[in-house]
Amino acid sequence: MRFSYKARTKEGRVQRGTIEASSRKACLNVLEKYGLYVTSLKEAKKRSILMARVSWRKISARDIISFTRQFSVMLKSAIPPVEALKAQVAQTENPDFREKILKMAEVVETGSTLSQAFSLYPKIFDPFFVNIVKSGEATGKVADSLSYLADHLEREYNLRQKIRGAMIYPSFVIVVFIAAFFLVTFFIVPRLTEILKAFKGKLPLATRLIIALSEFVRKGGWIVIVALFGFLFFLPRFLKKSKGSRDFYDKISLKIPILRDFTKKIYLVRFCENLSVLIRAGIPITQALKITEGIIESLVYKRIIKEAQTKVARGERISSVFRKYPREIPPFVSQMISTGEETGRLEQTLSNVVDFYRAEIERTADNLTSILEPVLIVILGIGIGVLAISIFIPLFRMGLGGV
Repeated sequence: MRFSYKARTKEGRVQRGTIEASSRKACLNVLEKYGLYVTSLKEAKKRSILMARVSWRKISARDIISFTRQFSVMLKSAIPPVEALKAQVAQTENPDFREKILKMAEVVETGSTLSQAFSLYPKIFDPFFVNIVKSGEATGKVADSLSYLADHLEREYNLRQKIRGAMIYPSFVIVVFIAAFFLVTFFIVPRLTEILKAFKGKLPLATRLIIALSEFVRKGGWIVIVALFGFLFFLPRFLKKSKGSRDFYDKISLKIPILRDFTKKIYLVRFCENLSVLIRAGIPITQALKITEGIIESLVYKRIIKEAQTKVARGERISSVFRKYPREIPPFVSQMISTGEETGRLEQTLSNVVDFYRAEIERTADNLTSILEPVLIVILGIGIGVLAISIFIPLFRMGLGGV
């Protein structure tokens, strides 16, 4: 049964959430174990699949990073895992995440390992996360493994934020351009059209095209334009669904002139960092490659990593496979991996590759705005110039005629 509760912590902070228990009494006992003083408890309604999805999405990357780092610090302070999870229940503000941590605490308290508890929620704690924790359990260094994970997740998060930040300015300019287009089409051009009708001569071609476009948009053509933008927006997501279209999408994304190198560097950073963390955690190289293959999104790189996994299982080296794909894997990366394999310090050389390419990505992201800014300004300038010429040439001729 699922119960919805309202309780207070020892510090007096109010918390709300839901919990599964066999009975009302069992629910009260569980909440009291975690230091919560229940003020309201009632049976919760079953959530629909849609609500469950919406609720899951509220658990952000920052929530997971914060939980992992705090949990690591508590374990390093010799706090038992169950007690550390109980403390996280009291500190986590997200009710859905709090519910899941509470469930994990229950599972660990019954004798399960931390990795088994984390594996209950694969959408939050992926196989990479679970395997790192499992490796820490095998070596007796769970706290260190969680600390590596927290650093890794934070670097991944910062990288995503850096990429998104680079796209804010171009997106803003495009939105402003679209808004200006509709403003001109619906309000300015119609009024000028009435004036231009008094022009006895033949209107220039550009002017006639502007007027025709305005009439088309005002008479329902805006629906076509909105549908076109919607199609272009959802097309990448649609292409990612099926394997065939996803393969086509991944190949094209690696050939776009401006973003080609940027995209490759992102995939290489993710591959090298994930593999480095897994090897450092003591996971066998073949298993580490298999986990990394599941993390990388691009089917192009998935195939290369899978081939490397097969060849390494036969006794070959990763670098020998990567050298066969110079377009996807630069010679610099293959050589660094080869050096790491020869010296037995593969995880360190992979970290060096990550540091190098991460700095490259940050520079590219910082320069992307400065590169796109003049391009967008030129495009906007051309659009405004064409509009101004199309409208004001007839008005200028009318003025000369009047003189």
